[in-house]
Amino acid sequence: MKEQAHISPGWRKDLACPACRARLEDRLDASGASRAGGALACGGCGASYPVEDGVIQFAGTDEFYEAHGFTEPGRGFGEGWVERLGLYFARHHYLHDVSRAVPPGAKLVEVGCGGGSRYLASRYEVMGVDVSRASTRRAAEVYPSVVRAAADALPLAESCAAGLVSSCLLEHLGDESAGRCLAEMARALKPGGVMVHLFDLGTDGPFWRWAKKQPWHREIFVASKGHLGVRPLGRWNGLFREAGFEVLGARLFCKTWLQDSSVWGALDHPAVKGAPRLVGRLARRYRSAASRASAVLETVLDDLAGPFLPDRWAAKAIIRLKKQGAG
Repeated sequence: MKEQAHISPGWRKDLACPACRARLEDRLDASGASRAGGALACGGCGASYPVEDGVIQFAGTDEFYEAHGFTEPGRGFGEGWVERLGLYFARHHYLHDVSRAVPPGAKLVEVGCGGGSRYLASRYEVMGVDVSRASTRRAAEVYPSVVRAAADALPLAESCAAGLVSSCLLEHLGDESAGRCLAEMARALKPGGVMVHLFDLGTDGPFWRWAKKQPWHREIFVASKGHLGVRPLGRWNGLFREAGFEVLGARLFCKTWLQDSSVWGALDHPAVKGAPRLVGRLARRYRSAASRASAVLETVLDDLAGPFLPDRWAAKAIIRLKKQGAG
């Protein structure tokens, strides 16, 4: 029995071989199953892509992200004022900023989608892309279109998307891959299309000045998290411009010692000793028990303090960008 690919009709016509860019729509039958029966075969270069649990496998196995990828889907938000308030504060305002930048109903690509976002699924025609099998299997429960692919080889036709977003992706891009990934994003976006990215920054804020002096810094904040691309904002802005993007705005946050509870929770690690380990253990317990109200309070405190502190202290950013060219 042929396995149907988890691709909506709207995105099926924009599937393209990441190796040769040949369109793949004619390689799928009306039900979304491969006409070859089993793997999806490219008619241009002959590359073959298996279909597993309905997800086309354009990328090879990445053991790090199989072990560390996100699989929990983000929550949805209704139309009531309480839900709208929750949307505003979710992920340090990230979803709110996406909703302001990308019009409803638009074709949106989420790169590094993890387990997907119920809110994005309710508002956009989303294509979820992730390199983790576990993540894409879970995202397929939320998004009507999901593929397993690398960020630097998107299986999408040129200029097919109105928007592209990511959360906690860019800090994973090393020097060799960052330019390729941004070039792929620019290729997939329509001229005038917008991007919104939430990511960690290189910073000299007070917490990080202290942490970088510790012998365990690289192990728990770089190696174990795959954060090979933590760069200062100025360096990122240069990379965005080189890829053909105009920076529309930036929301900079996590400037204080407060950071967020996930940062402090990382200190609960065998390499950390003494009081910092104890603080990390308490932060981890707090994070597991914290209510949504606690997360809102953290964000409110950060919002109040942030304007009075130097931008170079920001450890995280939400950047809005526009692909240059006629809209």
